[in-house]
Amino acid sequence: MAIIDLLAPVIRRNGAAKVGLMEHLERLQAAMQRGGFDALLLGGESAGQFAAGHSRIGVHMPGWPIPVTFVPASGLPHIVTADPDGAADLPGDHVHGMMWNPETLVSELSRWLEGASGLRIGTDALSPGGLSLIEAAAPGSTIVDATRLLADVMLTKSSDEVTALGELCTFVTAAAEEGLRSGRAAMLRALHGAFLVSYPQVSNRRVRVAVRKGGLIGEARLGPGDPGRGEHAVASLRVGSLTSEIAASLPPGVEVVGLGWGYEAPLMRDGWATPEDLVLQPGAVLGVRWDSCGVTVVLEDESARFLSLSPKEVAR
Repeated sequence: MAIIDLLAPVIRRNGAAKVGLMEHLERLQAAMQRGGFDALLLGGESAGQFAAGHSRIGVHMPGWPIPVTFVPASGLPHIVTADPDGAADLPGDHVHGMMWNPETLVSELSRWLEGASGLRIGTDALSPGGLSLIEAAAPGSTIVDATRLLADVMLTKSSDEVTALGELCTFVTAAAEEGLRSGRAAMLRALHGAFLVSYPQVSNRRVRVAVRKGGLIGEARLGPGDPGRGEHAVASLRVGSLTSEIAASLPPGVEVVGLGWGYEAPLMRDGWATPEDLVLQPGAVLGVRWDSCGVTVVLEDESARFLSLSPKEVAR
């Protein structure tokens, strides 16, 4: 059965946001099938947000992360969460309370895997305890790092997401400008209705803030810095380029990260890239950070287009 058919009752109930989840699942599962993955068992919050539409899945305890998002090669994901209200995108029988007893989680994983063994299972970040749970639930399976697959799929945004991110960058930049003019309290008033994902830092010459709104993450970084370093980094970001090649040409102290729905993680610094040799695709949304400055760009066929202010405009 197609994902859209499985999600139809939820889409009717909750609207167009669930269509975004459907699109993400289709892209992720197509990549899984190309890579020969039978399932993904994920512990990272951004991966869970992308694959299952749930942004609050982390609970700190010794031995984490354990797999909290299960993505089959076809069909809907399952999530294990202490916050069921954050999982409104999924039918109730795919949302599960925290399983503090490891045996219970092993039993559930085995059921979701239909008792199969000898599978190819991808993970993002797991503790030794989390790895043992997977091995117990799917004996004889090959467990591999799926970071490259996740980065490839999650970095690339649809045209609607790019438009929404551009609007979000405009919103958060306006708030940052207000912070520079009138202080932190004024900036927080300007950010009303957005969920802060970092502690906002404001001084008379610099401001840094990131927010989540409508599921997307946008940021603004304004402050002292050399705009030429940012321009140099942006000029190196091209469709078809390898992350390792770009990293080799980045000026010292410049960092490139993924932004948007997920994969908000460092990708490249001077001489360092992870995943190595990842090919950048059209629609990839990237943040370039240096000194006290930051810009957001989307990669198009021939260039990197700014969704935020330019390096000259953020350098104060």
